[in-house]
Amino acid sequence: MNPIADLIADSGRVPPQRLAKPVESTPFFDVGPEGFLMLPPAGGRLHYAPGAGLALANPPDRPEGDLLPFAWSSGFAAAAWFDGRVPLRANAVRLTDGNLILIASDRDDLQEGMAVALSETFGLAVSDAPVVIDPEDASRVCTNGRPITQRRTRKDADAPPVREGARRLQLDCPTIDGLAVHPCVAMISLGDGRGPEADLKDLPLMASVAEIRKHIFMPLVGTAIWGEDTISAAHMVLANTLPILRYGLAPGAMPSAELASDLMAQLGARFRERETR
Repeated sequence: MNPIADLIADSGRVPPQRLAKPVESTPFFDVGPEGFLMLPPAGGRLHYAPGAGLALANPPDRPEGDLLPFAWSSGFAAAAWFDGRVPLRANAVRLTDGNLILIASDRDDLQEGMAVALSETFGLAVSDAPVVIDPEDASRVCTNGRPITQRRTRKDADAPPVREGARRLQLDCPTIDGLAVHPCVAMISLGDGRGPEADLKDLPLMASVAEIRKHIFMPLVGTAIWGEDTISAAHMVLANTLPILRYGLAPGAMPSAELASDLMAQLGARFRERETR
């Protein structure tokens, strides 16, 4: 397994206007044998072709590099799908032993906030979403190697936007190397704030399948490349081989140093318990 970041170098090619024979086509993307073509709302084009890397056409009247955030998210995910791997809408956190955990949630503010809280509280390296997992060995994960980003919540935020005028901010946290394959030990799904208190529980198989399906990144693109049956089989394989735990949150709870410490304590206890079985 090679890092996906190796596959998305800028080739210097001129991207096509549209794909000639797309399997799936929308106003914003085409996908088919010729690769993946993205048409961002602000203009420009991004094309990934297997074996040929990325081709970028910057939007008119936009700063140079305007498409790079799309390259490290949608381009990265498209390369993963074509390479037989599964992109997940999750942030990665590297523990002190070098293993990764993935943080996922239905809410971006919870997911990103918990990753940032773990980084700031324990000095851990993190990566922005998406991450890529190997369906043949769920212990192997690649990140995009990009600093974590977070949706802007106030106008006077200190962090710079990922691109001019963007609503997402690029935070200054240590970043996981995107040019390596990392061992992964679990995915943590954050609860919806309906529990009486914070707690960590293993999810049963069918609930794990639902979590994998829910956090697939660019599922329409994946289905166009792999087919529905193969995608469904990948959901089941990943749910069987990747430990998925639900960290329930009390009503109104938001990520903090206290919650990050509690999650790490419960996770450490769970790992020690597994070692003694």
